Amino acid sequence: MGVKFFGQYLIEKGVVDSDQIRAALKLMDEENRSLGELAEAGGILTAEEAAKVNAQQRHCDIPFGELAVEMGLLSEEQVEYLVGFQEQTRLRVGQALVRLGCLPNARLLQLLVQYENEQALFRIGNVALPDGLQKNPLASIVLDLFPKLLVRIARIGVRIGKGQASSQIPQFPVRLGVSVKGDAGLLIALLGDEEFSLQLAGATGGFDEARLEAARRNPALLADGVGEFLNVLAGNAMGILERKRIITELEPPHPNPTLASGYLFDLAVSVGSAALYLQPR
Repeated sequence: MGVKFFGQYLIEKGVVDSDQIRAALKLMDEENRSLGELAEAGGILTAEEAAKVNAQQRHCDIPFGELAVEMGLLSEEQVEYLVGFQEQTRLRVGQALVRLGCLPNARLLQLLVQYENEQALFRIGNVALPDGLQKNPLASIVLDLFPKLLVRIARIGVRIGKGQASSQIPQFPVRLGVSVKGDAGLLIALLGDEEFSLQLAGATGGFDEARLEAARRNPALLADGVGEFLNVLAGNAMGILERKRIITELEPPHPNPTLASGYLFDLAVSVGSAALYLQPR
């Protein structure tokens, strides 16, 4: 048993197939809107104001609503209303499958209980750092920031499994790393398939359809987009360390990093497949 999303769990149980999950995810993407999109739709923010908040989020670990309040664009009452509305109207994968006629509602409730019981081990609060990373303050910050930034920037949901020392590294087509030098030195490597990497690179780089198609054909362009996400992740983590007076230095992203004596974290992602690798320096 490993970390997984509910959709993956349903496929493994033979309840639905991958085509049905893709249809459910498409329906969710069409209906579920971010806080910024809801604020735009309600006439509370302009598109330009929402874009300013999104751009600022690349440099700080602050939720959209809280940051918009800091920037004087939203009131706390407006954010509270938007968050409540978003939660009440959010379509989840199980509900989408029921609406598409792929799964009876009663069976959905039964499967949700089974899934939550099996996945309790992998909830963020229950996943401890491996012994080799416990003395590295940067590692814990990266693991905390990674799922937040992945959702915020690329709208990719993620669950992080237990990190394990492993000599068997998954052979994903895209492998990028950034090295942080200093007292909390760490190699941060992200490995992904084409579907995951395109989604991440496109969102991070603001690719239009033409540039996405070019990235599909050009591995270097795809790697640049994934590398930019790693820069954002490492930069935010280093900023937190700097406030603790721990100074580090970031090296440029590099493809196909040498992965040895580090820890592989199994990821369940909502788009494609990926893994995270952390190696003390």
